[in-house]
Order: sequence, then structure tokens, then C-alpha cells
Amino acid sequence: MNKRLLICTLVAVLFASFEAQAWGGYGHGAIAYVAEQHLTPEAKEKCRHYLKHTLPWYASWMDHWRAVPPFHPTNAWHGFSATADGQVNWEKSNGKAMGEIMRIFRTMENGKYKQLPDSLVRHNLLILVHALPDMHCPVHVGFSKKDFPHYKYNLTRKGKPYKFHAFWDGSPAFERKGWTFERYAKEVDKITPKQAKKIIKKGNFTAWGEDIIKQAHRCFQITTKDKDIAYLTAEEKQAVHDLADEMAMKSAYRLAYVLNEIFK
Repeated sequence: MNKRLLICTLVAVLFASFEAQAWGGYGHGAIAYVAEQHLTPEAKEKCRHYLKHTLPWYASWMDHWRAVPPFHPTNAWHGFSATADGQVNWEKSNGKAMGEIMRIFRTMENGKYKQLPDSLVRHNLLILVHALPDMHCPVHVGFSKKDFPHYKYNLTRKGKPYKFHAFWDGSPAFERKGWTFERYAKEVDKITPKQAKKIIKKGNFTAWGEDIIKQAHRCFQITTKDKDIAYLTAEEKQAVHDLADEMAMKSAYRLAYVLNEIFK
């Protein structure tokens, strides 16, 4: 690594550490932890073989490396775009999380990962373990300004401006000071195998996208324009947690499904 790239790397990592990250470090860690608990023995062994570590260890990898020049293309791989009628806008979602996750899945499923260099398989796993949960973050759905102009606003906190996006990025940690990702994992991993099947929908990415879009509308209904998040009612706080926990849970089970399908 040359001197310039090394400096860019260090700056990027330090910068990313202080930036608001979708789901936060412990949110991503919990999602990856839950997903790992639902891997088949073979999938778990393969993930450990390529990553040389656990899924939670690399859960926030992309947030720390996307600003480094070689990884700039991954900067937009955190969500996808929606149409006015609640469908995935595939034209605008290419080059974003949904499109890239589907591309990676198709190049690795049915044993095709065996034809790829180990380094590429590892790189793809690093993307999947972060980007798939990230696209479940409610504010990572791109609603057009033309169709939803009333969605373009920020919040306040004790009267001071507070970014709408930043609030929902950190919603799993909202008023949960001191929680570890293991504790949050218990909030996420509470459903039965039968309920999980309904969430997974046999790997139907289109159905996943439509479900995420539907849930994303809820965050704008919970935290309306000019809402001061320091004075949310008990019911509003519960609604924030319900939405964040539901999307974290869905992303964990869907991540497990994708990895199990790749390595089955």
C-alpha cells in the first residue's frame, strides 16, 4: 500500500467511526449474530473459512471502508429506490444495495462460488453481511421528491435541528444506553420457524423490497415533521422500537437464508 492510500485509509476509518451509521455498530452486530445462529453447519463453516472470523466481527466493515478509494463504488450500496405505488424501482436500484446483493447472490448460488477466487468470495461475504441488513433500514428506501415531497424534512431534539436520517439510523439504540449487541439480539431473535418462513418468502427479493418499502412509510408516520424526539410519548417510543426491531429481525433471517442458499 502506498503512502497516499495508507493516509486515506486511516482518515476514512477515523471519519467513519464518528459518523452515524445505519443500525449503529451494535445493531449491525446483533443482526449478524442472529443470522449466524440460524446458519446450517455447512454454511457456518464456509463463512468462517472465508472470513477467518465471525459474522458480527465484520458486520460494520463497509461503513469503515467505503470512503477508501478502492471501495468507493460500495458507498451507494446501502439501500434501494421505490416507485410511487410501493414497488422496487429496479432502474434506479442498480448499483445500490438491492441490485448488488442480487448480483452477488446469483454469481455465488448453486455452488458457483467454488469457481471464484477465495478473495472474491470473502469480499462478497463482507458486502452481504452489511449491505443486506442496511437495505432494511427504513430511511434507506429512496422515495422520489416528486412523489413524496412531504417526506423531505428533519426533526428537532430539545429545539435544535436533528437529522431525520440519523435518528432512524440509530433507532435500535434509541433510549437503550449501555446495551450490548448480544442483549439486542435477544430482542431480535424471538420468532418461530413458521414465522421465519413467511419473512424469508423463499428468497423472493422483489417481495422483500415491497415489504421494506411498506414498513419504511411507517417511520414518517411515527416521527412527523417538526417532531421533537426528546419529547416523544411512551407510545411513540414503543413504535420506534417496534419498527426498528422488526426490520432488524427480518434482515437477520433473510441474511441467514441467503448464506445458507449459497453454501448448501
